[in-house]
Amino acid sequence: MRPDQLVGLGEHKYSATDVSWLDELCMKKFWDNIVQYYPLWLAPNTITLIGLIINLSTVLILSFFCFSSTEVAPSWAYFQAALGLFFYQTLDATDGKQARRTNSSSPLGELFDHGCDSMSQVFVMLNVCHAMQLGDCRYVVLGCTVLAVVVFYCAHWSTYCTGQLRFSRFDVTEAQMVVISVLLVTALFGPQIWNISLFGTRFKYITLAGCYILCIWQVAGYMKVIFTEGAGKNGATVAGTSVIFPLFPLIFVCVPFCMIYSKSSSHIYDKNITLLALCLGAVAAKATNRLVIAHMSRSALELWDSIYLSPLTFGFDDDICLCQSITILLENLRTVLLVSEHKNLFDFTPCPIFFNNNRCETQIMMLNHC
Repeated sequence: MRPDQLVGLGEHKYSATDVSWLDELCMKKFWDNIVQYYPLWLAPNTITLIGLIINLSTVLILSFFCFSSTEVAPSWAYFQAALGLFFYQTLDATDGKQARRTNSSSPLGELFDHGCDSMSQVFVMLNVCHAMQLGDCRYVVLGCTVLAVVVFYCAHWSTYCTGQLRFSRFDVTEAQMVVISVLLVTALFGPQIWNISLFGTRFKYITLAGCYILCIWQVAGYMKVIFTEGAGKNGATVAGTSVIFPLFPLIFVCVPFCMIYSKSSSHIYDKNITLLALCLGAVAAKATNRLVIAHMSRSALELWDSIYLSPLTFGFDDDICLCQSITILLENLRTVLLVSEHKNLFDFTPCPIFFNNNRCETQIMMLNHC
C-alpha cells in the first residue's frame, strides 16, 4: 500500500445499511444470542479466520469426492459442507458484533473480514456445482464461478462509489441459506434429484436459471447505484475518480480465464474444474481486495496488477497450467496467513497507525501484505 492509503485506512469509519429479509426476520436475533457465548478474550479476527478455515476445509472435503463436479459424493460429505457453510455464516456475522462488544473494532479488522469473504464466495459457489453435478455440462461451472466473482466485486464497486456497504432485501444471507438447502437436499436424496425432468428440462437447470436471474437483478441494482449515487464530485467515487475505472480489473480477471477455457482443445480444464475455479477465485480476491483498500482509504484504485497476467501462462501447456493454478492459489492464500501471523490481528492492542500519524516500519510491512 502507498503511504497515503495507510493514512486513509486509519481514518476509515465503517458504514453499512442492512435491509436483508432473513436478517431482520430472525438471523440478527440469533447472532446476538450466539455472540454472548463468546469469551471476552476471543479476538474478532480469530473468529473470522476460524470461519474461513472451516469453509475452506469443508469445500475441500467435498471437492475431494467431486473434483470435476460430475461425481457422486457420500451423503455425509454434502451434509458437512452444509454444516460448514452455516458455521462460516454464523462466525462471519458475529465477528463484528464481538468487535463492538469488546470495543476492539479497527479498519484492519474490516479489511481482514472482507479479504476472507472475497475468497469464500467461490467456495460457496463450488458447493452448489458439486451438489448439482454441474460439471456434466461444459461452461456451467466456470460460468457460475464468474457470476459469483462479478456479484461480489460489484457489491464493493458500489461501496467504492457511495462510501456505504448496502445489503438488499435478498442478499448474502438469503443466498447462503439457499446453498445450504441445496446441500441438505442432496445429502438426503442424492444428486440425482436435480436431474429430474420438469417441462422437458432438468430441474437443476431450472433452479440455476432462477439463481442467474436473481444475480443479474442484483448486479443491475449495483449498476444503478454506481452510475447515479456516486458520493464524489459530479457523481464520482469517494476518491473523486471515475466510476468506470473499477470495471477494468474485473475484465482483466474474468476475460483471460474465459478465453483460455473456451479455446482449450483438451478436457484437462473440465477434469480439474475445481482447481481452475479456485484459481479464478484467488485472482479475483486480489482484485477485490485492492478495491476494498481503495474504498477504505478513499484513494484512487490501482488498475493493474501483475497477477492478471498469470492466466496467460495457461496457454503454453496444459500441464503447466495446473502447476500455475496451484501456485496462484497458494500465493493468494498466503496473504491471509501472513496477516494472521501478526500478533496485532488477534489481540486487542490497537495498532498505532489507526490512531495517529506515527507509522512504524513493521506495521507498514504488515499492511503491505494486504
